[in-house]
Amino acid sequence: MSSLQKGDESAFNILYDRYSDRILYFMFKMLGQDEAKAQDFTQDVFLKVVEYSHKFDTKKSFKTWVFTIAANHCKNYFRSNKQMVELNSSAESSQVQESNEDQYDQKEFRKRLNVEVDKLSQTYKETFILRYKEDLKLKEIAEILDCPVGTIKSRLNHVTSVLAEKLKAYETLVNQKTD
Repeated sequence: MSSLQKGDESAFNILYDRYSDRILYFMFKMLGQDEAKAQDFTQDVFLKVVEYSHKFDTKKSFKTWVFTIAANHCKNYFRSNKQMVELNSSAESSQVQESNEDQYDQKEFRKRLNVEVDKLSQTYKETFILRYKEDLKLKEIAEILDCPVGTIKSRLNHVTSVLAEKLKAYETLVNQKTD
């Protein structure tokens, strides 16, 4: 970022190569797996990186800064389009109980987990993705989402409880297979 701030255009390419796939994945998950919109939003994020590069404090983490831009871009989109879905509404969705044991393998579990994560409200979804998909530290997530670490812990506790409940059929089968 220091090089970009000094006008080195090749520095942007390095940052883009390093972070664009991660931002694209984040956007893809946040936008309900709409790939075209995720690509557009990713480009918007990197345009903002260039536009606001002078505001970046080089003593801080670029990763945290770029994910903050991405998260805020999603928040603004959801606010303007009133597309926020509350976590409770996802609890009303029907749970599909598969009877065929072969469908409970790890691939199926991940697929089902992705479906359930997509149903979460934006707040819980972004917290979950930043922690478990991007492997960010609680402090980094708190900085990105501009809230206390305790709030992040609470959100993660809540979302993991909800997901555990929705995916408990997989746990039962895994326990049966290991016995």
